[in-house]
Formats: sequence, C-alpha cells, structure tokens
Amino acid sequence: MKNLVLLLAMVFLLGCGKENLIPAERNSDDLKSASLNVFPDILQLPDGFQPEGIAIGNSHEFYVGSTVSGQIYKGNVQTGEGDVFILPSYPTQAGGLSFDIRKGYLFVANGMMGAGSVYNSQTGELLERFNFAVPGTAFINDVVVTSEAAYFTSSLAPVIYKVPLQKNGELCLPAQFTELNLTGDFSMIPNPMIPHLGVLSNGIDATPNGKYLILASTDRGEIYRVDPVTGETVLIDLGGLLLPFADGILLDGKTLYVVQNLPNQVAVIELDDDLETGSQIKTITCSDFGIPTTIAEFGNRIYAVNAHFDLAPPGGIYPEVQFEVVGVSK
Repeated sequence: MKNLVLLLAMVFLLGCGKENLIPAERNSDDLKSASLNVFPDILQLPDGFQPEGIAIGNSHEFYVGSTVSGQIYKGNVQTGEGDVFILPSYPTQAGGLSFDIRKGYLFVANGMMGAGSVYNSQTGELLERFNFAVPGTAFINDVVVTSEAAYFTSSLAPVIYKVPLQKNGELCLPAQFTELNLTGDFSMIPNPMIPHLGVLSNGIDATPNGKYLILASTDRGEIYRVDPVTGETVLIDLGGLLLPFADGILLDGKTLYVVQNLPNQVAVIELDDDLETGSQIKTITCSDFGIPTTIAEFGNRIYAVNAHFDLAPPGGIYPEVQFEVVGVSK
C-alpha cells in the first residue's frame, strides 16, 4: 500500500491531455479574436482545484478536471469566467479530457480509479463509466476521441482501452470496451538516461482521419505512432532527442506539441508525412507557466494547465493554492 500511495503521488506529476481531436465549430470572428491575442492570457481556476487535463468544447467553452475530486470546471476562453460544472457523487479523479462535438460528449480519464467516464457536456449528466481495471491496479491517464472510438491510455501496462462509438458519436448499445495490446517498438523498460517515475504511456492524440494515434511515453522520453486497429507501434525517430517529463501532447497537422512539465516548457516537433521521423523546431516557454501538464488549442493559441506541483505536491490537499490556465501563442 505504501508503494501504491507513492506511485499515485508520482503519476500525477505526469498527467495527460491535449485538444480534442474532433474540434468544435469555430466561426471566423472567434479565430480572429484568438489570433489577435485579445483573449485573457490567464484563466483563473478555483483555489485548491489541483487541475490536470483540458479540452476545448463548443464556441469558447473549455473544460478542466481535478485530480483530487474528479470535479470538472467549465469556463470561457474569451471572458475568463467559469465555475465548477460537474461534481461527482462518488470518489474519483479527473485526468485527461477529450471533447466530441457530434453529441457534445466529454470523455474523462479517471486515473487510479482504473476507469473512464463519459459526460453530457451541457447538462453534466454522467452517461457511462467504464471500469477498465480494479482501482489501484491501473492508472488511466489520458484519452482522445476519433470518429471511430475513444482511446484511453494506461500508464502502468502496455495497453490502450478502446471504447467504440457509433457514426453519430453515440455510445454503442450496450456500451462496451476492448483492450488493445501495444506491440512493435513500444517498450516497458525505462530509459536510464531520464528520471524513472513509474509512468510509461501518457499523453495521446490522433490524426484527423483517425488512421494513427500518437502516444507519449514518460519513462522512455519517446513518442510512438500507433495503429488503432492492431496496436502495432512505431517509434518516431527524433534524431536521438529525448523528451524527459513528457506529459500531454497536441497534434496540429504535422506539428506535435509535447508538454514537459517540470522543465516548464512545450517542445514543438515537426513530423514527416508518414509520422515516422521528426525534429524539434522550437521550444515554447512562458514566465506564467507553473509546471504545466496538458494543453489544448484555440485559434493560434495553446492553453496550458498549471498544476503547480512546486506549491501543491501530489498526494496532498492545498485549498489556498491558486491554479490557472495560461494562454500563449503557438
């Protein structure tokens, strides 16, 4: 039990998240405003919230989850206003988030609960909870939605949990999931050149057509291309570059944004057409970063969730610590 508690503390140093794959419709005025940088740079979250994942919803809406309560905060990137929207009636955690515009579903990775949840993003109703594993035996870290399915990462095992969806985005009846074994280049052996924190697969995103998933491995400092049907993985060749403390990721065309939480930065990688090689083209830093864990995009900006592990180490409750989301230019 002591080791499990320590692991729980460590894994929340390495959250998840990225922008939703199936984006909400944005009108030209929305995107112009975002690109002109007239939206607030700092989006305040409730004190003591201890955030992790983020997703952009319809119009200017954004959602952020809490690692200690499982609550979901709903805000507005244009006004900066918002409030706690979902208050689970049972003990849970909220890690990575993904939004599907087709039905307005919000998918949530539930961490050490070994589960994943699906909410109605407008009413807050819990639509389904998938119990992938016995609580405490798995860490469900992040999630991405494609036109075919929702894919949840499991940081302690070489698997991805796949929840198939109907063409209109509705859950299948009955709701179900399958376990996708990661084969090929994926490795469960930590890289001795980077810190070993007990977390393998972490952030996840997908190509717009859903042909491939992109997966970050924290203890390996590597990025993989994953076949969502077979589970076969291909290590993306970054020319020897390692990405220590890799956390949430965001794929924008052939540009991959990788959050590195403790270094307080986002690595920007340009990938080739086949998603087999890539090179770092720049690093995004900001004086307002406070150990970011995940990012989402709106227009020409990315929004990073500050977890402030320096002020609020995982495993504790810190009601007076302030948390926020920081907007920066791509």
